[in-house]
Amino acid sequence: MKFAAILFTSFAAFASVSAAPQQKKAPKGKEGGAGGAAGSVVKGSDTLTFFEIGGIPGNECLTFRNNGDMVNAACVDTAADRQMTPSKNAAGDDVLLLQRSFTAGFRPDLVGVQACLGFTDGTFKAIDCASSDPMVSLKGTQLFAGKACHSGHNGKAEVTVDDTGAKCVDVKTKKVKAAAPIE
Repeated sequence: MKFAAILFTSFAAFASVSAAPQQKKAPKGKEGGAGGAAGSVVKGSDTLTFFEIGGIPGNECLTFRNNGDMVNAACVDTAADRQMTPSKNAAGDDVLLLQRSFTAGFRPDLVGVQACLGFTDGTFKAIDCASSDPMVSLKGTQLFAGKACHSGHNGKAEVTVDDTGAKCVDVKTKKVKAAAPIE
């Protein structure tokens, strides 16, 4: 009887350990950094906040929701979700590296990778910096991805994009101290 109890206890312990969820390891070169990754983007020296000229009064700064959508919100220079750093990707293209990070509950595709501002599904939003979608960069005082530009916001404070580049709004940037990434 004692042997059976020991055998059962050993089996139960083995089963609980082998059934424990295993953490997924990030691909090589994808550990640490803003948004949780490093290696594919060379982070620039100046972290910035972006103020939309003609934005919603009191909510002129660009920020990112938990789902990665870019919207207008109150200006809080110390908030990571309002900070981006002009940087270079592996191909040498200009990108905007997001300071904030994302959780699996909202954006599992952005966990453990660098997040950049990209142009996808007709809008500017957070995407994996390694994505094949066009990346957004700061050209003078405007945000562009190819010909498409930031054209303002809608009634829900969501950023709008003009695919033709004919109706672009200006942004004013402010150099800030990079905040610790939030989730």
